Amino acid sequence: MIATSCGFAALLAACGGDGGGGGNTSVGSGIGTLTGGSTGEGSGSAEDGGKLDLGPGHDIAPESDGEQCLSQMLDAELSYRPVDVLMVVDTSSSMGDAIAAMQASINQDFAAILDQSGLDYRVIVAAGYPDVCIAMPLSGTDCNPAPAVPAVTAQYAHYGQATGSGAFLDNIVAWATAPDPYGLLPGGYVDALRPDSVKTIVGMTDGTSASNDTSLADAFDAALLGLPGNPFGTAGDRQYTFHLFTSMPVNNPPSMPWGPADALQGQGHSIQQVAVLTGGLRFPFTQTEDFGSVFNVIATGVVDATPVSCEFPIPTPPEGETIDPDTIEIDYTPGGMGQPETFHQVVGPADCAADAFYISGDTVYLCPQACTIVQGDATAHLDVRYGCDVGFDPQG
Repeated sequence: MIATSCGFAALLAACGGDGGGGGNTSVGSGIGTLTGGSTGEGSGSAEDGGKLDLGPGHDIAPESDGEQCLSQMLDAELSYRPVDVLMVVDTSSSMGDAIAAMQASINQDFAAILDQSGLDYRVIVAAGYPDVCIAMPLSGTDCNPAPAVPAVTAQYAHYGQATGSGAFLDNIVAWATAPDPYGLLPGGYVDALRPDSVKTIVGMTDGTSASNDTSLADAFDAALLGLPGNPFGTAGDRQYTFHLFTSMPVNNPPSMPWGPADALQGQGHSIQQVAVLTGGLRFPFTQTEDFGSVFNVIATGVVDATPVSCEFPIPTPPEGETIDPDTIEIDYTPGGMGQPETFHQVVGPADCAADAFYISGDTVYLCPQACTIVQGDATAHLDVRYGCDVGFDPQG
């Protein structure tokens, strides 16, 4: 169900012997010894400084000094960015049916899809408690009765504050860093957000007391993006999407949400505009029989939009071999086929370029522009090569 799919392979190179003048290259992987362009497994020529094909998983590549290296293929696994979903629920008296429908759907039609995707996800509910009590398996209780304190788990947190529609947007900003009354999130609900996660906000409010002034949406967005540590991104790099259940007419068919290109409907235009601004969906909170299908659409969209992580560990070499990080290069094959493009290593983030990466500790980090290219390519393929002198100077 994950739209972005990157296959990663590590090319382990055991290069060079002692650099002597005999022209022999000793191969530490046990494949053979290259002498005058031949190996124990086969022979051929590296024409014009190219690669000698030894079959799947191996190649001979020239070093910067003209010698050649034998490379071996190994698979490496790339992870996806974690997902944090903040669900903010208006607990005013008009929201009873919507709250019941949400509590009935959140496990089966929302969390289940995230769980099946294999993503590292977390759901944070911000709502009055026990007016809203989320049951197992997402939480640690069956809510019958609701325990005195929300039963949080590794995948579920509860920020126990109540709101109506009039202060809905203001409270989302204020609660971010304000302690909750149960002592579970003393630094605000941001305590439950991961710094590198993809954020989704799902708002549920009748909107009857909310303003129709759409400029308030811009003010809310600016305030959220200006929070300490930028948990929701920055003005130039927004890292959240806002979906909304509120007072509005039904679409055609009734189970279809209104999209960001659709006109504002019904009441609470200030809150609706946040959904439009961030590319989110809007749905009538009175259509409780369709909550399951809409939660399904939102969850599926979260899964499909979650990008691969642009950092990954340096692969572990075979027993008895070591990796010199200064020799690492990355081959990016657009669309998973065709001619690969080489990403070169730079000293650090300040030296980044569109075709570059840097290494810190045991982790490879794609530079921002290279990251954007790879994340936008649903069938990208990356190979990690190392072991040969590529001319990288770690001192810059």
